[in-house]
Amino acid sequence: MIKQHLKSRGQVYSFLTWGQPDTEAWLFLHGFMGSQSDFVPVAQALTGYRISLNLLGFGSQPPAIPPKRLTMTAQIRDLADLLTQLQVKKVNLVGYSMGGRLALGFALARPDLINHLYLESSTAGIADAKQRRERQLHDQKLARYLRCNDLASFVDQWGQLPLFASQHQLSLKQQQRMRQQRLMQNPINLAHSLEKMGTGSQPNFWPQLAHLAVKVTLITGQLDQKFSRIGEKLQRMVPVAQWIIVPKVGHNVHFEAPATFATILKGNL
Repeated sequence: MIKQHLKSRGQVYSFLTWGQPDTEAWLFLHGFMGSQSDFVPVAQALTGYRISLNLLGFGSQPPAIPPKRLTMTAQIRDLADLLTQLQVKKVNLVGYSMGGRLALGFALARPDLINHLYLESSTAGIADAKQRRERQLHDQKLARYLRCNDLASFVDQWGQLPLFASQHQLSLKQQQRMRQQRLMQNPINLAHSLEKMGTGSQPNFWPQLAHLAVKVTLITGQLDQKFSRIGEKLQRMVPVAQWIIVPKVGHNVHFEAPATFATILKGNL
């Protein structure tokens, strides 16, 4: 495992790599309050050239990032630039939750760079304009909370969301590791990310799915009913898609069941 850094349009991205650049490439995109370390157990179980990225503004105590650089459009440009610098012509792109939304946007914008798209617990945005506005207001409220309160308070509330209920069944060590990672984030960047790349602020990709010209694997946890419903809808609308439901886990499949997740990526499940 090698720690690396690259600049894209004036901003520094840090990432971990394994393997050689001239082999099959994998790129992993974490979720909100995640980091490059999220996919380490999965990446280590694979072969090829594996890249696990700190998305801009995330990771261990990152510097404050200009809000305009945290939009989905800006980050799609950055990803294409990073792959060019790394001399990766095609990649297996794996995205979880927020990272999955970005991965989908990237695949729609640059299908020429995608070999296979893996979307874990992800969505194509919010189709209804009223619901999209309500989500924007909700994310703005969370952003205000981050600016006015300590990060630990926000992290504790975030961890109690029903979406993450299944993680309470994990070992105390695993739960503490997840909490510590969230506490290492920059709250200003988190607030800007919610406002600039939250589900309500991102583009509505649902109308474009019929034209998605890449192979897609959708992955959801059996205990995550909300994103399983979304996964079912995505499968209906994406031309070439398979949907895999992983039993006995919730929203964060790769964290709760890394071995099973790696098996899916290997194509053995």
